[in-house]
Amino acid sequence: MEENIEVIFNGFFRYKNGNFYAEEKRVEDIAKKYGTPCYLYSYHSLLSRIKKFKEAFKGVNTLICYSVKANSNISILKIIKEQELGVDVVSGGELQRALLVNFPPDKIVFAGVGKKDEEIELGVKKNIYCFNIENEDEIEIIERYARKYRRKVICNLRLNLDIDVDTHHYVKTSKKETKFGLDIHSASSILKKHRNNKYVEIKGFHLHLGSQLKDIHPYTKALDTVKIFCKENNFSPEIIDLGGGFGIPYSSYDRVKDIEDFGVAIKEKIKEIGAKLLILEPGRYIVGNTAILLCRVLYVKRRQDKNFVITDAGMNDLVRPAFYGSHHIIIPAKKSTGEKYIKADIVGPICETGDYLGKDIEVPAHIKRGDILIVGSAGAYCFSMASNYNSRPRPCEIMVNKNREFVIRKREDYKALWAGEL
Repeated sequence: MEENIEVIFNGFFRYKNGNFYAEEKRVEDIAKKYGTPCYLYSYHSLLSRIKKFKEAFKGVNTLICYSVKANSNISILKIIKEQELGVDVVSGGELQRALLVNFPPDKIVFAGVGKKDEEIELGVKKNIYCFNIENEDEIEIIERYARKYRRKVICNLRLNLDIDVDTHHYVKTSKKETKFGLDIHSASSILKKHRNNKYVEIKGFHLHLGSQLKDIHPYTKALDTVKIFCKENNFSPEIIDLGGGFGIPYSSYDRVKDIEDFGVAIKEKIKEIGAKLLILEPGRYIVGNTAILLCRVLYVKRRQDKNFVITDAGMNDLVRPAFYGSHHIIIPAKKSTGEKYIKADIVGPICETGDYLGKDIEVPAHIKRGDILIVGSAGAYCFSMASNYNSRPRPCEIMVNKNREFVIRKREDYKALWAGEL
């Protein structure tokens, strides 16, 4: 059954006269000029996603902090900064990227379950907006550096509310068996102990429930639980950081609530709680469907019971299918009406049985060596999770703006693979 690609790409990637285009550039021309594998982004798709997210949460005081881990390319971060968003960082490296792009410190939120002392010190020194606390020991470290730099530091306690969500078990982050957050008993104890801390000012709570959430209910349930917790602890939060996790369609058959529906429900709950500031950390929602991965067919292996299309992109370039069993649409760069299709596994060149981009994908029956395939929804957790496994250089990244394209990351060469080795 053919995918309705409009549901995924919103018109920024489309077929025109049988050829696939990114904005006004034919993708086969990009592949010919820059080679494959190649990540290809749409500038106007990115702007559109940011605008839609902003609109959904109008009406309450909101700080939108893009989740850098989704895609940390400097050019993408610059565009996000120009649109007046902040950033959510989870490592010293991501914090350094944010500072390099000149994000205002008061728009930087530092989360993460394992912050090193030097990372905390850098955040305090640079006077970032706040830290999301995962362990009581973090408070002591923050306090030490806050005293050193003579400033109060805003913190939110990350709560683990043991709420189950409908997503892959690897990306559920608010179940009690996961490493994330504080249970409500620990959080209550910390509130009492540090309520009058001279240097660490606990202003609210952080609640990240998981990734690729398609329904509103987990968010409203979590906020209702927080409301009860606050009442029981006689605490009025100024800040609620709801994290991210807002889902996107990876297929036209995905049923994902519109972000406007999320906005209506969440804003109502924030007003009930009485928080002065809502922090949101979208990553996938912003960049997920703003990019594709171009790959070239190397070989076609036809068997009686299974067909394989072997491409030059593998799990080192895009690990999500191998890691999570994730689905990405895979379509040809060129198609014609009335052609026949066969089913095939789209696999890479990596020496692992789990190296695949898609299974039982419909491809043109005449598919052959040299053809270009497009892997959709490749903007989030794709390049950012790429590796050099099998000593393979990472792909280039290209940004298309109407009929112009820009290299936003050069393709790695072989020398880069051993540049740091002694």
